[in-house]
Amino acid sequence: MNEILGFLFVTCLCYSEYRNHFEKLVPKLPFKENTPIKIELKASKSVMMPAGRVLNFTKERLDILARQIFVMIYGSFETYLYQLFDRSYSEVGTTKDLIEMSLDILMRRRWDGKFSKMAHVFGFEYRASHLIDHFSNLEMNFNGKIYRNPLDFLDDLVQIRHKIVHTSSILEKHQLIFLDINIISEFFFFLYHLTEYIDDLFAKRFGYVRLKLNPAEA
Repeated sequence: MNEILGFLFVTCLCYSEYRNHFEKLVPKLPFKENTPIKIELKASKSVMMPAGRVLNFTKERLDILARQIFVMIYGSFETYLYQLFDRSYSEVGTTKDLIEMSLDILMRRRWDGKFSKMAHVFGFEYRASHLIDHFSNLEMNFNGKIYRNPLDFLDDLVQIRHKIVHTSSILEKHQLIFLDINIISEFFFFLYHLTEYIDDLFAKRFGYVRLKLNPAEA
């Protein structure tokens, strides 16, 4: 998660710095914004585009970055769950088809069903009301929509992820999904709060030790 957030902030910084550079450079070019610019990668691959398009990319393409960072963070959360499942299967005597069993949990349509399946497989008590209570003091705001139930919040996040991954971010009427890049930190904090709840379920069930870590050193 730290790597993903680091990538986000460094990329935003690079966009900002490069935009400042190009805004000063473009007026001095022979054909201004129509001057061809060659961008070359280390692998000797290159692309040509007008300088104005390069400048537009630095202004308008943070929405692409926001969508992809959202998918990466959600994927990181699922990886955390898979690793937790993998560690716990042996504790309940399960040794076969671990990946398929994990997919059976994670691919369920609604999050209440995912938690119920976890509780059944690993033998702990899950109640939706307990999860809701855990989030009672946390405001859940996603793109201006306020949620009271974290399960509803998670279910909507799943649908957004599916649309980004499987329909190339296209919503109804051919509009692209827009995610304010400023919500990424709030999304991260929501998942941090959620993993605290999940960690507690598994720690109480299997006696796992929960070590306190300095986030800057994690």
